[in-house]
Amino acid sequence: MTTPDMDPGGPWQPTASSVPEPVPAEPAARTPRRVGIVVALVLAILVALGFAAAFAWQSLARANWEAQNDALRLRVEDLTLTLSDQNARMAELEEAESQLETLKEEYSAAVNTGARSTEVVTELEQIVDAYGQCVEAQQDHFEVLKNADRYVASSIVSSERSIVEFCDQVHQSYVAFRAENG
Repeated sequence: MTTPDMDPGGPWQPTASSVPEPVPAEPAARTPRRVGIVVALVLAILVALGFAAAFAWQSLARANWEAQNDALRLRVEDLTLTLSDQNARMAELEEAESQLETLKEEYSAAVNTGARSTEVVTELEQIVDAYGQCVEAQQDHFEVLKNADRYVASSIVSSERSIVEFCDQVHQSYVAFRAENG
């Protein structure tokens, strides 16, 4: 007996009806999955790079802020010291002006009463003039201090030392005058 698939004279040969059609594999389903993984991986890398850039920027900004903060703190300390020195010098100037007023009053009293000799009056006039020079020198020095950035620091210090010494000598002369003349 022969089957329609078999040829009586030869080996069995499959026919088109006996061979099943090949079933396509599932690569089409895997391709979108691979694309999704690649996209997710790229997005994760971009997010990581974004976080790294933000962290680097924040670190740099913080370092700059801290450096500026330190510089400003030093400047404030310097200005505070300068202000404190100027306040002390202003107090000295006010004291010198007060002493000058007292001397003027004493001078006027000495001249008006005629109780003092010409020598005493002359000495008092010299002390009054010296106090006037002291006050003027200090006022000039305060102007220099207001614009200290225009002058050499050692010159400012030397000038101030000279003014202080001169004013101290004038004050000592006044103290000696008061001790002698009351």
